[in-house]
Amino acid sequence: MARKKKNTVENDNQIKMFDNKNLKDIDISENSMVKNVNKGELLEYQIKRLFFFMGYFPKTNIIIQTSSDEPYDTVTDLDVYGIYIHSDFSKKTIWSDCKSGAAQEINRVAWLTGIKEMIEVDDILFVKKGTKLSTKLFANAKNIQIVDLSIIEDMEKRYGIKSNDWRGSWNPQIQNENINTFKNISVPNNLIYKRIFKFINTHYWAIEDNFTKCKKTITALRDLASLAELPLVLKEKRAIRWAVYQLSSMLMLPMLQICRQVQYFTNEDKMDIIILGLIYGSNSKSKIDDILKVTNNIARKTLYKYCGGENKLIDLPEIKLSQPEYTEAFVNMIFRIIEQPLSYFDILRFLDFALSQYDLENQQYDIKELSEIFNNTDDLLKSTKTFLHFICHITNMPKEVFVLLNDNESI
Repeated sequence: MARKKKNTVENDNQIKMFDNKNLKDIDISENSMVKNVNKGELLEYQIKRLFFFMGYFPKTNIIIQTSSDEPYDTVTDLDVYGIYIHSDFSKKTIWSDCKSGAAQEINRVAWLTGIKEMIEVDDILFVKKGTKLSTKLFANAKNIQIVDLSIIEDMEKRYGIKSNDWRGSWNPQIQNENINTFKNISVPNNLIYKRIFKFINTHYWAIEDNFTKCKKTITALRDLASLAELPLVLKEKRAIRWAVYQLSSMLMLPMLQICRQVQYFTNEDKMDIIILGLIYGSNSKSKIDDILKVTNNIARKTLYKYCGGENKLIDLPEIKLSQPEYTEAFVNMIFRIIEQPLSYFDILRFLDFALSQYDLENQQYDIKELSEIFNNTDDLLKSTKTFLHFICHITNMPKEVFVLLNDNESI
């Protein structure tokens, strides 16, 4: 895609996007903003950008595995994965396979069909040039679209996408810089950063239960809240904020799905379902109670063995599960989302764009720019601010991490 050269003002804006990094000697051409990115990765971010403008919440390089716990097998990686949330909180998913190489189209379609059923994705884009029509029709019947790059470019025009638009989360250079920095932070040790990153791009996506996803994401955010206070260099602090922003949208996603699950129940039933979900996750209450009963019996027998027999009185507390301390705030947030669906159903895309475009760069929100992308910017600003307050409240995240929560922010 040929691009026109940019004027001086536009070049200044580019430099700001790269954190004032020295960008001299870069050719102001089609890929000047993503100069060090290979063609395959650039294509992934190009399609991520397309998915965003099609209405999806897009993610790249998600590793799919058979379980979130050990032992597990890796199934595949999703080059680009998109989640579309409807106003009733139902979802539609799409996956783009960009690394087909020299694979035979029919063989690849057969493989994609199996993976599609396994991971329950609705549509697939298979980027492959020179495919004959009969093969495309065969794939089309299975909701797999084999597309050439020229079709991707045509679709960009339909959605009003400029070829030099590398803002927000679809700028691969900025994303890669923060990923690489985050994975290599070693204060207080490197293990916690590697564990959190593994959760972001792998383990999270293997969790089927939405309540469990929420609880584990909140735990990761709490870890980052403590790490954000450490004496780190600026680029490390920025990388931690990048991870916070990733996890923020990853917390909202299962919360929206919980809203879909409980919205048709009475308020009393909603509360019971949410509380039980936070306590037991995907397991039934009876199953957990049975496990706890066996655990208590084993504990008692062990103590009897070392304390002189079962006739001796032993004061042993029962092992029980309790609800998280943030349960009330969590329930209130779910109720608020259900009561205002039109203010929340598109919040994932808003978080994806705004947190990368403004918060990561410590810039004030550009209302004009946001209004060109979103139809209900005012509502999304309010719902986002409410959600970020919720995150800070339940994780002890410093409010300074989020631009919208800064005292000098007028929104």
